[in-house]
Amino acid sequence: MSLAKYIQRITLSTAVLATMSTFAIAAGSSPDLYADATKVVPVTELKFYQNKEGLTIANGWGDPAGGAHSNYIRMTGGTASGVHTHTDSYYGVVISGVVVNEPTAGAPERPLPAGSYWYQKGGEHHVTKCVSQTECLFFVTSKGGFDYLPAK
Repeated sequence: MSLAKYIQRITLSTAVLATMSTFAIAAGSSPDLYADATKVVPVTELKFYQNKEGLTIANGWGDPAGGAHSNYIRMTGGTASGVHTHTDSYYGVVISGVVVNEPTAGAPERPLPAGSYWYQKGGEHHVTKCVSQTECLFFVTSKGGFDYLPAK
């Protein structure tokens, strides 16, 4: 196995483990979160919609408008959010495309290809970009709601 393939597998494995750890942390705040029956949702059945902030999202579990949740977010290739914050911290995992999530608009960009993840502290100004030419899809999870507060 080439070094590049090995690094790619380690990166993907790390992202999966980080996501699983995040679910465990989120589950700790609501013990009944996984008490329901097993649920399997193919990507072709995700129901994307635009929320009140204009984000294109599909719910995973919970309620992103009001509490602990996980959801998918799509961004068009070559687009960026404005500088903004969120009330609550969250973890993001890149599923497809290349995402950049930096604390300020002037920070050096660190591309996050599929399998990468980031942690975004609540209340911290940042910019999220889809720097690939193709659409970006990422999965976020949080103990709190997911709001979008443009910087003033």
